[in-house]
Amino acid sequence: MRKLLCQICGGPSDRTGEGTLWLVGEDVDGPELWKPGYVTTHPPVCVPCAVTSVRVCPHLRERYVALRVRTFVPAGVHGALYRPGGAFPVAYDADGVTFESWRLGWVLAAQLIMEFHEFTVVDLEAEHATYLKRVEAQETACGDRR
Repeated sequence: MRKLLCQICGGPSDRTGEGTLWLVGEDVDGPELWKPGYVTTHPPVCVPCAVTSVRVCPHLRERYVALRVRTFVPAGVHGALYRPGGAFPVAYDADGVTFESWRLGWVLAAQLIMEFHEFTVVDLEAEHATYLKRVEAQETACGDRR
């Protein structure tokens, strides 16, 4: 997440002037997507992996929203929460914790939480078509240099 690598293949996520591509498993009409400061623990994606994911992932087949996120910030971590328990801390829950929270010292972080500030809902099929044109143009340019 910190390096904005694709959550599927580990390569670079798709980044354009419109922002970084993210897939979220939300309903486009759902109110949780439109709340200020939408957060996710899922890293961004590249276009080929996004297209494959919505086809093969059972959760994303039901619903997903493709976003181009222009501004975002790391907002916290998600992981196992601990509390004092005698000689050693005791795990009691799993949750997200903001960097400002007093609980930050009591979490064993597993995932970074990213908070979106500016983003646009995009059509994944249109993004895929644009991606294919970009790749074709790059291949043509490379062929012309040889």
